[in-house]
Amino acid sequence: MRLPWFVALLSAMFAAAFGYAAIMPLLPELLAALLPQATAIALSRHAGALAATYMAALVVFSPAWGAASDRYGAKPIILLGLAGSALALLAAAFAQGVWSAYVARAVQGAFAAAILPVATSALADIPDTAERARKVAGLGAAALLGYFAGPALSAVVISTGAAQPVAIALIGSAALALFALAIVAAFLGRAAQRVPEAHGSALRELPARFLALSLLAYFGLGAFEVALPLAARGPLAADPAGVSMLFMECSLVMLAAQGLLMWAAPLRVWFEQVLVAGIAVFGAGLLLLAGAGSLTAAVAAVGLIAAGSGLVLPLIGYLATLEIRARPGAALGALIAAGGLGQALGSLSGGLLYGYAGTGMFTATAFAVALGAWFGSRTCAPRWMSY
Repeated sequence: MRLPWFVALLSAMFAAAFGYAAIMPLLPELLAALLPQATAIALSRHAGALAATYMAALVVFSPAWGAASDRYGAKPIILLGLAGSALALLAAAFAQGVWSAYVARAVQGAFAAAILPVATSALADIPDTAERARKVAGLGAAALLGYFAGPALSAVVISTGAAQPVAIALIGSAALALFALAIVAAFLGRAAQRVPEAHGSALRELPARFLALSLLAYFGLGAFEVALPLAARGPLAADPAGVSMLFMECSLVMLAAQGLLMWAAPLRVWFEQVLVAGIAVFGAGLLLLAGAGSLTAAVAAVGLIAAGSGLVLPLIGYLATLEIRARPGAALGALIAAGGLGQALGSLSGGLLYGYAGTGMFTATAFAVALGAWFGSRTCAPRWMSY
């Protein structure tokens, strides 16, 4: 795979993640402007619903976009995804009512679903599995950088005292999506179309354990992301700056873990074992966070959670590409949808369970993640061992 071709995929992944993350810290400001008479409770409900709207659209549309990439190639689908995302971000920037913001968020999620699985499926044709492992980890790192840089832009905009920080952040995200579109148009080659021998054959080739692994891993991550700020107000006794530090730590450790995978690609014969070990570390971090009574203990727990999930998430996608033959776009679209569903369920349960069980919800989540270790270990001579 030529470097400019891969850079085009990296830019698309970065722009999609950036557009999702940049608005998250600004949701209260966005809703306050659209619902000036709403109570704090109502604003909180709408903030959660807007986040869920994006994820729901991702779940619904990922399989369809993935299947379309198998028939028409990755390039036109990614171009449509970036163009649609840019238009949705601009629509959100100039939204005149809360329901128009919901529509814009849903459209953004629908078009982001044309980028995430398709970019990964474009790597399925790389014959060298070591190179493929590095490229899959690289895409994950690009997404993490987007998730890190998006909120950073929002923080900078707010710190400048700009009159309309939400509009500025959204317009900046749209401009980045258009810039990525130009890179993809210029450098991404048109891959050969994949015509399936039978409808749904690739989905049958993708073992159900990968769908379960994706759902459970993202379930744990979603629950963690929602419950951590709630725990910070309680036993962790952390101020907003401390919570921001924990999330920055999480992003950086996940990025380091995925970077390690890129350099460890020659050891790919052990990746199945690393997957199980990563899930175990993920669960151990959740258990440690359940008993954390200080910010120092939380730093250690978040480090374990980030290291474990930073290994697990790209490995699920990489190992799945080794099992898929006929329709990688469709199968990876289903994999992305499973992860999105897991994250949505995890976010919902994280908020609900914390209200009843406090930090005990991290223990419950750890048991759910442990199921992922069980699914990951249920392997009998997988196909990739013969590569």
